[in-house]
Amino acid sequence: MQFRNFLLSALHSDDEAALTPHLKEVSLSRGQVLYQPGDEADLIYFPSSACISVVAIMVDGRTFETGTIGRESAGGLVDAMAGAQVSNRVFIQLAGGAMTLPAAVFRARLKVSPSLTRLALLHLRAIIRQAETSAACNIAHNADARLARWLLMTEDRVGGATFPLTQEYMSVMTGVQRTTVSMMAAALKRDGIIDYSRGNVVIIDQPALKTRACECYGEMERQFLQLQAERD
Repeated sequence: MQFRNFLLSALHSDDEAALTPHLKEVSLSRGQVLYQPGDEADLIYFPSSACISVVAIMVDGRTFETGTIGRESAGGLVDAMAGAQVSNRVFIQLAGGAMTLPAAVFRARLKVSPSLTRLALLHLRAIIRQAETSAACNIAHNADARLARWLLMTEDRVGGATFPLTQEYMSVMTGVQRTTVSMMAAALKRDGIIDYSRGNVVIIDQPALKTRACECYGEMERQFLQLQAERD
């Protein structure tokens, strides 16, 4: 079976045979909440065209995005493997398709499959590394560089240069007010790097956008490409 999701495409044939009967194709809508803090991760989501956002919620209600997951990996993978409660809000950043798998089925297969264990650990490493990089980036780099990084990451994860993205969500991505986001997006548009109107982004000049992004994008891009190589 052909999968657009990198993790599913990299399954060993035995693992694919064991898991495929339990996979279900779903359509996910923008803003749809997959898990709230304290939920059990009973389903794992393998995006094909959707993009998942992981958001930390502060005591004062502020939210900061700590990671995005697209076709390169799976949402809920960390907590599902551990059988633990989810600690962050996980929701759909960009609408699209995905495959779901019961977490219990995945854990049962892990117990008998070294190949699946190795593949899952590789993806866990990438997810954790992304969260670590995001945490450091939010402290070390300015909002303009962080916005450029998130736009590039979104392009990677949805597999296209055009995607819907509201100023409200860009505010969550960068941790700054919407007025600041509006000015940053307007500057990128004025310089011919992106087109942005009515909540839709088109990346016109990717090389130029990369020059605006902080060094953290390079690290995340390497993780993304490593997972793609594993799939290939």
